[in-house]
Amino acid sequence: MPEGDANPTTDELVALGLFDPDAPDASERLMLLELAVEHGAAIDEITLALAQHRLHTLAGELAVLAATKRATFAELAANAGADPEFAERLWRAFGFADPGDEPLVCSEADENVLVLFTALADLFGRDTALQIARTAGASLARMADAAIGAVRARIEAPIRAQGGDDVDVARRFVTLATELVPRLYPMIEAVHRRHLAQAGRRFTLWELPASETSTVFAVIGFADMVGFTARTQELTPAALDEFVRAFEDIVLATLTTAGARLVKLIGDEAMFVAGTAADAARIAAGILEGVAENRDLPPVKIGLAAGEVLVREGDIFGPAVNRAARLVAVADPGTVVVDAEVASRLDGDAIEPLGPRELPGFDVPVEIFRVCG
Repeated sequence: MPEGDANPTTDELVALGLFDPDAPDASERLMLLELAVEHGAAIDEITLALAQHRLHTLAGELAVLAATKRATFAELAANAGADPEFAERLWRAFGFADPGDEPLVCSEADENVLVLFTALADLFGRDTALQIARTAGASLARMADAAIGAVRARIEAPIRAQGGDDVDVARRFVTLATELVPRLYPMIEAVHRRHLAQAGRRFTLWELPASETSTVFAVIGFADMVGFTARTQELTPAALDEFVRAFEDIVLATLTTAGARLVKLIGDEAMFVAGTAADAARIAAGILEGVAENRDLPPVKIGLAAGEVLVREGDIFGPAVNRAARLVAVADPGTVVVDAEVASRLDGDAIEPLGPRELPGFDVPVEIFRVCG
């Protein structure tokens, strides 16, 4: 429980207008207030939660934070020995809201984050440290959204469907926060350690030596489902979720080589990167085959392009990325189209020249080829 003012009493809550014992929902409101207070909620936090209609989530939020104290952000930075201006930029890079001047519910772990990134800034420079923070923040925000989405769909919705109220939901949230959430962090550490080792291995398999601009030679692939927009109009949200998940599972199942990685999934499109043209072609063929075997999915078309690219914040940038994105637009359903660089690295019998094509964003026509078989 965070250090600070003593827990507010029921009389204080009444005096502050936060609880009306004569209201029709007084019993439920009091139980929610007591649960929040039990987990260290202060008056200002209760007031804000009521204004935002999330009193039922407040105790769970405090349990997730595992807070031990309250401090302003300036105090956090000072305790961590972090430069205030850099600490604020770091906070924003993680994707957090402006901390303002009010005390935050926090813990020693929050200070340790600032300590770590101050050390990273000393080692790599502030710009690189902020890039790492942005990547970590974006990745963990996606993970958090997925987890909360699952809780809402698989926990809260059934409770309410069975007649449960805010108190039932709040108590379940607290149970999850205290029993399940702490078990997530050993998992994150183990998975991240393995990804670090795998990323190091992958970069050594790619062709260009290390550079200060973090460039490598790689093959970029885009896989796009045909007619996705029209198909989504026919699906319920639940069916759409299964539809997209089926596509994602197929893509992930093909990325089994050490030199390849999924860059991102955007609904109907997947972007991946591989160290060799052969690996990229195998991945593309696997995606086509997997989608063809699933009768619920529309056909997929794939574009591959190769060249020197910039690796930044977990994403890939460069002309090869743009070519791959444009190539997938001119591919026929169920086919793989590649640029000249990829074609030159594949067996000549495996490709069919399609001639030059005008592609948006390119000043001269681009020679394209179809992968056969």
